[in-house]
Amino acid sequence: MKKRTLSREKIIDCFRGLAEEMDVQQITFQHLAKALAIKSPSLYNYFKNIREVKTALTAKLLRELNEQLWHNLVGKSKGEAIQIYAQTYESFALENQAVYPLLISIPQTKEAILLEGIQETNQIIFQILDSFSLSKEEKIHRCRELRSIIHGYLSLRFLGYFTKEPDVAPEDSYRWMIQEFIASLKDESANLSS
Repeated sequence: MKKRTLSREKIIDCFRGLAEEMDVQQITFQHLAKALAIKSPSLYNYFKNIREVKTALTAKLLRELNEQLWHNLVGKSKGEAIQIYAQTYESFALENQAVYPLLISIPQTKEAILLEGIQETNQIIFQILDSFSLSKEEKIHRCRELRSIIHGYLSLRFLGYFTKEPDVAPEDSYRWMIQEFIASLKDESANLSS
C-alpha cells in the first residue's frame, strides 16, 4: 500500500483484521506495517504508538455498540428493553470476538474518550432501569449485576467454557440468566407496590 493511500481508518481496520489472525494484545507496528505493505515508520505519521491504535479502535467499537443499542432499543422499556440490550450486546461481542478484549480493558487505559464511551453504554442500562421502581443505589447494584452477567458469560464463553454439556447451548443459558434477572426486577417492583 502506498503512503498516500494510508489513513488512520485504514490502519484501524487493518488492526481489526489482524486480530482475527493473532492475539489482539500481541499486534505491533511491525505486524501492521507488514499487513499494509509499508515501512513501519510510516505509521508514526498517524499514531504515536500501538496503544493509540488500540484506543482508536476501542473508541470505534464503543460507538458502533452504542449506536446499535440505541437503535434497537427505540420504543422499548422494562423487561423487553433489558432482553434487547443483552441480545444486542451478545451479538456485537460475538461478531467482534477477536477485539472484544479491548472493551474489557477500558478502565485500565484511563483514556477519557473510552471512559466516556463506556459511560454511555452503562447509561443506557440506567435509563432502562428507570422504568422500574428502584432507588439510585439499587440501580447501581442492578447495573453492575447485569454487566457482570453479560461480561462474565462472554468472557467465559470466549475462553472455551460451556462446552461439556452439548445438549444445552450456551446461548440458552445466557437467555435463562437474563430472564432470571428480569424476573427478579419484576418481583422487586411487585413487592414495593404491595
